[in-house]
Amino acid sequence: MSLSPRLSPLAAAFLSAAVLTACSSITDNTTTLGNYGAVTITGKNAPAGRATATINAVFFQGLSATAPNSALQQGDQCAYALIDSTTGGATGSLKVGESLALTFAGNSVAMPFATALSRYEPATGTALTYAAGDAATLNVPGLAGTFPAASISVKLAEPIVPGPLVVPATGSPLDVTWNATNDPSAAIILSVRYGATATATIQNEQIYCALKDDGAFQVPASGLGAFLASPRALRSATLLRWRTQEVRPDSTSLLHIVSTVDTIVRFP
Repeated sequence: MSLSPRLSPLAAAFLSAAVLTACSSITDNTTTLGNYGAVTITGKNAPAGRATATINAVFFQGLSATAPNSALQQGDQCAYALIDSTTGGATGSLKVGESLALTFAGNSVAMPFATALSRYEPATGTALTYAAGDAATLNVPGLAGTFPAASISVKLAEPIVPGPLVVPATGSPLDVTWNATNDPSAAIILSVRYGATATATIQNEQIYCALKDDGAFQVPASGLGAFLASPRALRSATLLRWRTQEVRPDSTSLLHIVSTVDTIVRFP
């Protein structure tokens, strides 16, 4: 596999659903809608094979929307991209009830409406923990004339365990391994980050790959020139597993949920 030419910057906060739409092959076709709900579960690896996650949900109206679909990412593709360190949180525009009811890893969690950002999130703001095999279900009470009552569930993205990383010799590919699920509802994002020149002082370029969750991938040797020239301290890799679901509570509404979990690995 060869890498495609350098792309315009991708958002650095690629844990969000918006960034996962960057590859057209992993998004559903644009659909004309009236109401849209987006639920984002963002996880990080935690000790003892668990993960911690933050959750929010936003609702808005629009003429159309494009939703990322993890089941469509069952091939491998890579591209160069600059690193954009801009971060930001989801902001909605609709209130669909006073609170959403979340069942997360078997526990009941309320998600009240936060007026400042027009979004729903757990009142405490603390991260929730889960293990492989756990699921989340969100119940939306709905509000007449705004968004219908709905329920959506997703199997949470399992904690991701990378194998050892070794900087390859010139002319050899970079081997990346992880604990595969081989589940067609899950997919992987790999970001190999580095300084684009030998004199770089920050990570400013990445090899960005959308992969199937089969546990192994080789970044081709032909694409590693800048990575190998980068200062050693600036080399790292981020592995992210993601899984999505969506429901249509009526003909003009879509409710979408994405669960992600990631970890960062430094090269020796």
